Amino acid sequence: MSRAVSWSEAVLVAVACWAVSGLGYAVLTALDEPSLSVAPLVGMGLVQWFWARHRSWPTGVAAGLVGTVTLFWLVDVLRPHLGRYVAGALATGAAATVALAVFTLVARGGERRYDAAR
Repeated sequence: MSRAVSWSEAVLVAVACWAVSGLGYAVLTALDEPSLSVAPLVGMGLVQWFWARHRSWPTGVAAGLVGTVTLFWLVDVLRPHLGRYVAGALATGAAATVALAVFTLVARGGERRYDAAR
């Protein structure tokens, strides 16, 4: 079931990802558990959203690749300056936001091409 992605929906999902990232890392910091990451939880939430509402495979693959590259790059850049927990939280939230932006842009661009072809 592939439906158009509105910017308001993308922003709402991004806010939820930032909330899960921030709260998750706050809990991990309080538990002093440096071996765990919240990134898989945020990623699975995005996959669930994709699967339930927007099954456009080329769009999902593009967003997943860009989000993954962004996550690893930001963790490498931020960790030496901010520490493991803060760098992980910021990188996870930013990567989810970038992936959602790519997903929305590609989905809306594909929708325009489809409408123009009709």
